[in-house]
Amino acid sequence: MNARSLGIALSLSSLAACTGAAAPPPADQSAFNRATTSVARGPFRLHADRRRSWFAAELAHKQSSLLFVSDSGTADVYVYSLPALKLMATVTGFSQPQGECSDNKGNVWIADTNAQTMYELSHHGRLVNEIKTTGAYPVSCAWDATTGDLAVMSLFNGSGTSGDVLVYASGSGSGVPYTNPSQYYYDFGGYDSEGNLFFDGLDTNGNFILSELPRNASSAETIKVSGGTIYYPGMVAWNTAKRELVVGDQSCGNSYASCLYTLGISGKAGTISREIALKNSSGGPICDLVQGALLNGEVAGSDFDFCGSSPSATYVWAFPGGGNPTNSNAKSDSVPVGAAVSK
Repeated sequence: MNARSLGIALSLSSLAACTGAAAPPPADQSAFNRATTSVARGPFRLHADRRRSWFAAELAHKQSSLLFVSDSGTADVYVYSLPALKLMATVTGFSQPQGECSDNKGNVWIADTNAQTMYELSHHGRLVNEIKTTGAYPVSCAWDATTGDLAVMSLFNGSGTSGDVLVYASGSGSGVPYTNPSQYYYDFGGYDSEGNLFFDGLDTNGNFILSELPRNASSAETIKVSGGTIYYPGMVAWNTAKRELVVGDQSCGNSYASCLYTLGISGKAGTISREIALKNSSGGPICDLVQGALLNGEVAGSDFDFCGSSPSATYVWAFPGGGNPTNSNAKSDSVPVGAAVSK
């Protein structure tokens, strides 16, 4: 498929997903989008980008790492160079793109919640594959480097019941569902280097919950978090170098700010060892980093600046130092959500 037809193909696919056998969204589309979002706070303005996809000529030959950022406000996916954050592509035609993950081929998977579809984009932003998640609303994903499996976190079920994790063997076929009986909403996840999946969300009382699906297990279990309080689910990633889990909180300290926590995992316990504060280009705390991505001593992601201290923007911060960003780009983002690095 060529670049000119990509945006159109995605739009047609999204329309088919919305009019198929799955439960249809409510008449008020903006209300539906807010109900199925993984963003901590709203409401926010939705103004879908109806233009064709755009790709910089140099992207076709780009072999270095790239940052993919999904934007639910514009229904676009942006591709940035790293670490400079130069905009290399705007991929249009999505419905409600949210969480992302990258595989070992350098492809990036995009969870399009409203379309009930997982889209696989190449390193250069071209559509490679798609998986329908009919009856489930995917908000994020995780790639298991040990098996090549794709785990999709479904926020909730189309019938109105709790969500689950759908695991697609080798990133294809039908997803096998896994749940934690104590969890209701399923948000973000990440695999460790042994193939154990960690994911967060909210329990039936609306409280933060962290779960683990051990490798080869038939169900997930709750990880008891100590050493601090995480209020609202954000990114989940495994820091291989330190053998620790990195979890984002979209309501750090129960306030209008986001931060990251590092957790040591032992059995069914997770102990917070560090809080990482992230600042925007104005030097203030970021409002809402929904999902970030780790890469070589840095974390990259976007701030949905609903609290108005500076424009919504994509940043690169030192990790685990945090603090002021080392690079930024505030020219594209509206309601940025997901982030993944294509190596």
